[in-house]
Amino acid sequence: MVGWEFPPFHTGGLGVHSQEISREIARLGHTVIFLTPFALPYEGAPGVTFRSPDDDVPVPFGYPSSYRVDEAMRTDFRTLIERYNRWVGRLTLTGVDVVHVHDWFGTEGGRDLARRLGVPLVMTIHSTELDRSLGHPYPAIFDREKLGFDSATRIIAVSRHLADQIARAYGADRRKVRVVYNAVRPPDEPPPARRDAGIVLFLGRLTAMKGPDTFLRAAARIAPQFPDVRFAIAGEGPEYARLVRLSVQLGIGDRVLFFGKVSDEERSAILRDAAVFVLPSVVEPFGIAALEAMAAGVPTIVSKTSGVAEVVRSTFQVDFWDVDEFASRMAELLEYPPLREEMSEHALREATQEGWPERARQTVGVYREAIEAYREGR
Repeated sequence: MVGWEFPPFHTGGLGVHSQEISREIARLGHTVIFLTPFALPYEGAPGVTFRSPDDDVPVPFGYPSSYRVDEAMRTDFRTLIERYNRWVGRLTLTGVDVVHVHDWFGTEGGRDLARRLGVPLVMTIHSTELDRSLGHPYPAIFDREKLGFDSATRIIAVSRHLADQIARAYGADRRKVRVVYNAVRPPDEPPPARRDAGIVLFLGRLTAMKGPDTFLRAAARIAPQFPDVRFAIAGEGPEYARLVRLSVQLGIGDRVLFFGKVSDEERSAILRDAAVFVLPSVVEPFGIAALEAMAAGVPTIVSKTSGVAEVVRSTFQVDFWDVDEFASRMAELLEYPPLREEMSEHALREATQEGWPERARQTVGVYREAIEAYREGR
C-alpha cells in the first residue's frame, strides 16, 4: 500500500479507508506493508507493517491536511511529496504481488516501484481534484492523478460517480475500473431508543464542495419554528471563518455550535446526541460521514450527488442546491418523532449490512484480477 493518511492522523475518508481496508486484508491472511511519509504511531491495524523514509521525517508545518491545495502546494509540502515518491520508487522489497496506491500523493513512486518489481499497479481513487476544486483543478495534482490512472492495471473507485468521472474527464479506460464502496463498523454501543429534537448536525471538512453554507441557510429557514433546536457544525477547513460570519448574517449566530475538529470519541458522542444529520454536498465522491451517522442510528439527509446515495435508500435525498427542500426535510424529522424512530431503525440496519470485511474481499478480488491481466499483458 502506498498511502498518505492513517488514523489517528487523518482528515477524512481517505485515512479511515486506508486503515480499515489494510487491517481487513491482513486479517484475511495476506501480508500488508503500508508505506507512508510519516514515521508516526499508527493505531488499529494488527498484522500491518508500516515503513517510512526514516524515523524522523521533518514536517515543520505539522501534520498536513491532504485536501488543502493552499497547504499542498507550499514549497515544503511539494518537497515532501517529491521526496516520498523518490523513496517509494527506489524501495527494496521482495515477495510483492501488487502495489496499491491511494489517491494522487504516491502515484509516481507507486508506478516506478511496480515497474521495478514487475507487478501490477492498482490505484484507489477516493476523490478527484476536479471535485475538490469544483471544476478548477490545480494542474500539478490533476496530472499526478492522471499518471496513476494511466499506469494502473486496475482502478478502484469508491463510487460510480467517480468511476464515470475518471473515464470522462481523465480519459481512463472504463474497462479497467471497478467500484468498491466504503463501509463502516457497527457502533460499540447500541443507539439510543429515542432521540430528542435537540441537535441538527453537519459533520465533515469545511470546504465549499461539502455544502456547509447550504446547511446554515436551511437552518435559518426553520430556526424560528424550532426555538429549542441547536445546529452543530463539526469539522475544520478553509470555510470556517466564512461560515461563522454567515451564521451571524443569517441571524442564527446564537443557535449554531462550531465544534471544530473532533476526535473519534467526540464524534461518537455527538452522533449519539444528534436528532438529524445533514450532508448537503455540492459534489461528494462518497460521504463516509453520512454512513457513520446512519450506523449510529441518526436520521440522515444527503444530496443526490453524493456517492453514498448510490448504496443507501433509508435517507432523504435532496438536490444540493435546494435550500428550501433541505429545510423542509429537516423540519419534518424534527416535527415527527415516529418518523425519526423509523428512519433511525432502517438507517442502522442498512448501513451495517455490509462492512469492511466484505470490502476487503472485493479488493482482494481486484488484486487477483489485476495479477492475471498483468501476466497476460492486458
